[in-house]
Amino acid sequence: MSAALVLPVIGAFADELVTSSLGWIFALTAVAGAVPAALTCSRAGAWWVAYAPPPVVLLITVVAELTAGPKDSQAKGATTGAVHWAIDAFPAMAAAEVALLLVLAVRWMRSRRGVTPGRRTRKSGAYRA
Repeated sequence: MSAALVLPVIGAFADELVTSSLGWIFALTAVAGAVPAALTCSRAGAWWVAYAPPPVVLLITVVAELTAGPKDSQAKGATTGAVHWAIDAFPAMAAAEVALLLVLAVRWMRSRRGVTPGRRTRKSGAYRA
């Protein structure tokens, strides 16, 4: 679970150092953090994990933008800065959410595959009636 938080933080600060705004490095590390979270969560925890990328990515974006130093959007005011942060965060947020939902969907389909009547289940090897 720590990789889900550490990787996007590293990506955000690397992106700020390389390009002066959040971009593809941040988006890729957000996906790299979301996929293991989706793979390792419990069935009940999937509901929590599915909703996590937007607030987590937005929080990391705000912290990264504030610590990166003043920019034109921050100097103009809090509202303009917040809009800029939301625009910077959206690609990473969307990429992480799509990747996470795809992994959860594949996990769900694989778990449902053995439940069809008349097919053998993986656990028992017996036919279900």
